[in-house]
Amino acid sequence: MAELLDMPIISITPPVIRAWHARSLRGTGGRTSISQSYRLMRSVFNVAVQDGAILRNPCKIPGAGAQQSPERSIATPAQVAELVEAITPRFRAAVVLAAWCGLRRGEVCALRTADVDLDRGVVRVSKNWVELLEEPTRFEKDPKSAAGRRTVAVPPHVIPVLREHANEYAGDEFFFVDRNGARVRSNAVYQAFVRARKKVGVTISFHDLRHTGQSLAAATGASLVDLKQRLGHSSTAAAQRYMHAVEGRDAEIAKALSVLADRGDATKLPKSI
Repeated sequence: MAELLDMPIISITPPVIRAWHARSLRGTGGRTSISQSYRLMRSVFNVAVQDGAILRNPCKIPGAGAQQSPERSIATPAQVAELVEAITPRFRAAVVLAAWCGLRRGEVCALRTADVDLDRGVVRVSKNWVELLEEPTRFEKDPKSAAGRRTVAVPPHVIPVLREHANEYAGDEFFFVDRNGARVRSNAVYQAFVRARKKVGVTISFHDLRHTGQSLAAATGASLVDLKQRLGHSSTAAAQRYMHAVEGRDAEIAKALSVLADRGDATKLPKSI
């Protein structure tokens, strides 16, 4: 939206707004923030119309400002296990980190080998790897909020998968590397996952694994504050005040997740929050 700030308001036409919206969708911002920006602009232009500065509001993109919370697909523990078996062995650890630890694909690709502490049973998340295929542009950035920088307790049943990956596939710097030892491409993880889900016969996306982890953690009794901390969601001011009260809770949640995995029972899973 910054490129529109210096433009005279009368020169901001519907085509200008459409071009900005298209560029934004191709960029690094999330759809939620783009929708928020669009709603803000629409409100500003409504005031401009009321004041007589312009005749019509140029924000005319159907649905661009809609607040949508689509229900995400959730895999069962058994389906997660099938995906782990079906995917290329080099990326099995990526599936369990997404499904059982709630890591985003960009966080998986940015993970350093030193960030994976299997003796303590934790994974430190501090970076996000971004790939814009239309540019093409690839770069690493900090999480978009302080909550994104976090330490996640690993469920005990996941440790052997990560340990095998560390021994067989991890690089000196990056935990996920290609066969040449270079940082793995995010698209390579995606394509491997697409092939695996076809074998298993499910239609979930890689990002849906993160929502699976969210719902599985909720099934263990994790609170909303616990989930925000574990998944790196931006915390509300109220949640921040109580954050100190959940220290140590993440390890309990991780252990409970392993119990849930052993049962393989997802019949009573709550919907994704």
